[in-house]
Amino acid sequence: MRGSGSCSRLSSAAIVLASLIAAGGCGPVEYLHQVTRRAQTAVSAAKSAGADRHAPYEYTAAAEYLHKAREEAGYADYQSAIRFGRKAEVLALRAAKIALATAGRQPLEAGESPIDPSESPATPTSDDGPSADGEGRDE
Repeated sequence: MRGSGSCSRLSSAAIVLASLIAAGGCGPVEYLHQVTRRAQTAVSAAKSAGADRHAPYEYTAAAEYLHKAREEAGYADYQSAIRFGRKAEVLALRAAKIALATAGRQPLEAGESPIDPSESPATPTSDDGPSADGEGRDE
């Protein structure tokens, strides 16, 4: 009976050790999800919306928080990196919202083209320059 007690303690210790190892690995996984995917996507979307021009404070803060999140991850401080990544995402979304409102545009719906086909560039008229046959206007 003496052997079964030590075996039970050994397997309990192995389970606890495996749990600690698994829990320690969650930081990098959440960092990848929060910073690499969500925050980076939000900052890129804000820049595409013109937030660097229309909401410079919010956009710059978001970009700097994203940079700081990556820096903290470089030091393996994943909890700080995740916290900075969340701040970057929130500010980037706010910047995009401000930029879209300022520019008078609405966010694109899924599948909507960013270019309006009804808005074509102006074509020159016959009085604006040379005609189609290459001759200029007579004066």
